[in-house]
Amino acid sequence: MSDGPTILYVFIRYPALSQQFLAREIIGLKSNGLRIEVQSLTPAKKNELGAALPDVPVNHFHWWEPVKLLLALPRELLRDRQLFRDGWRIFRQHKFRSVENVFDTLWAVTVALVRAPHYRQRKPQMIHGVWATGPATAAAVLGRLLGVPFSFGAQAWDLYRHGGDAFLPAKLRAAAFVHTTTNANYKHLRSLAGNDAVKIVLARRGLAELPVLPKREARTGPVRLLSVGRLVPKKGHAHQLAACARLGVPFELRIIGEGPLREELTATIARLGLTGSVTLEGAKKPAEVAEAYRWADVFWHTGVVDPQGDRDGLPNVVPEASAHGLPVISSKMPGVDEAVEHEVTGLLVNVADADALAAAVRRLAQDAALRERLGANGRRWVEENFVAAKNTALMAAAYRQAMGT
Repeated sequence: MSDGPTILYVFIRYPALSQQFLAREIIGLKSNGLRIEVQSLTPAKKNELGAALPDVPVNHFHWWEPVKLLLALPRELLRDRQLFRDGWRIFRQHKFRSVENVFDTLWAVTVALVRAPHYRQRKPQMIHGVWATGPATAAAVLGRLLGVPFSFGAQAWDLYRHGGDAFLPAKLRAAAFVHTTTNANYKHLRSLAGNDAVKIVLARRGLAELPVLPKREARTGPVRLLSVGRLVPKKGHAHQLAACARLGVPFELRIIGEGPLREELTATIARLGLTGSVTLEGAKKPAEVAEAYRWADVFWHTGVVDPQGDRDGLPNVVPEASAHGLPVISSKMPGVDEAVEHEVTGLLVNVADADALAAAVRRLAQDAALRERLGANGRRWVEENFVAAKNTALMAAAYRQAMGT
């Protein structure tokens, strides 16, 4: 374990199998001499506890603990006489965007107030919220209570869902820096910040090590399609199924991920007569997902903007697929188009046009040389832009500058 400065990482829930990219980030920071502790705003799920990093201390906040606020709030108000005034001013200046935003904010503030004595003893030198919603709010309040700088990440749903967090502009201006992973998000955050004094660090995610490229020998069987993503509206799985119904060539599609749309997608698969060709695989462990990348011929990501405004930035599964040498078919969406350059590393398509999406699949299915060229170019993009050691070094430097170490 590092003896360097301690950064407290605030998660909504830790650990989570769907957030292995954050585990890689923590590992990378530790290799740069930083010590990481974790505060989880909610209890862990028992089936995900095995995903926790073994040498990272974790503190979980439990559902019954808000009762401690009865003592915590007056204690902190006595320590900081301006706390209520400043907090009330911020609440008056901003309007909540949704019921979810209300709950996330109040819960985060509660966690910060209740946990403040614990972290006064632990003495972290900095606090980082991994998302721009509740974790960033908890980091901001804890930073105020402990008198240490805070930062936060702002990536996708936490920027756009329901129009984003109501207090995001205030948190932007107060943070030592904000971390994001795409140029599109950088521009969005810069517009929200309202001034150039806000420091925004662009550091992409990354793989700890690049996979060995599999030997994809010519086959005569069905084209193998792979999709990895939660079964939620913004992933656009319905567009994949609509395209599959129009393909006109033999294919197999595996969809890895779990979510509330499983029943609806299962019904659509049956209605379109795709039962023998499309499989909903459910959630998989990282090693199993890696095996699926090796199995596939083509990877597609059909992200859209959902009715709540939620969308992806650059989902990690896209560069992960490219790292395995797969050609990628993707939506024409800001963020993802930074990794998927049309006709260079993949094909960009209007995924709402089922015929166009099906045509892109047929084109790749029938042209092995094109698949190989796009996959090789995608791998080179990953080697240049998506290596964890390189990108976490940028973050480590930002933390050290903020802490003055």
